[in-house]
Amino acid sequence: MRRAPILLVLAGCGLLAACSTSSHPAHSGGSPAVASSAAKGAPLTRARALAGARAVNLTAADLPGFTGSSRKDTNTTREKGYERELLLCLGPQASGAQLAEASSKQFELSHGILQLGASSEVSVAASPAIASAKLAAVRSPRVRGCFARYFERLLKSQRYAGAAIGPVSLASGTPPAAGTTGGFAWRVTATLDVRGVKVSFYLDILGFVYGPATVTLFSTGALEPFPAAAQQRLFGLLLSRAKAHIS
Repeated sequence: MRRAPILLVLAGCGLLAACSTSSHPAHSGGSPAVASSAAKGAPLTRARALAGARAVNLTAADLPGFTGSSRKDTNTTREKGYERELLLCLGPQASGAQLAEASSKQFELSHGILQLGASSEVSVAASPAIASAKLAAVRSPRVRGCFARYFERLLKSQRYAGAAIGPVSLASGTPPAAGTTGGFAWRVTATLDVRGVKVSFYLDILGFVYGPATVTLFSTGALEPFPAAAQQRLFGLLLSRAKAHIS
């Protein structure tokens, strides 16, 4: 059986970039700020976009007590087929390539049977208009429907010893993100039935668009959701860093 927070595999494919093949390797941070008075007026290059994305992402210092690991999930042929179907469902507006993209490490905490996870991702488009169009697409019922079907098919394709995945639900909202183009929030909930014992899994996807960047926080919980106060703190960190490092 795979480790409990199975929903973390969804974060590893560049979710809000729609599993774009233009993604860059994960980076734990430490890049210098890219927004200087001179740089702000210069054309946005791939190098500047990538440096800014790396500077925004979560680091180990942001999650004391958590263990960081690089994402090494390898998709099966079936899972890759689901991804291709997802891209077709999303259409070009929601699944276009990014100028640059960077992800944090995957941070995990186990306390008995309670398991929590968190990670972040920053994708930078060629212009704010492209990022705004993606935000509009992410908020649309059609795109939510595409992802809901993808989540359910992906989870039900997993193999569990003596267990079965129940219905998968997706709820959406709009978190406050002052000073940005706007935010988005999804909660995916799935139930694992292990010989009559039901265990719930939660994946929260919160994000916002700032200029050309889409910044996403992924948090997971087995048995119960990721703590709301900690989630709000991490979201605030990403928001303040985006304002400081994305020009």
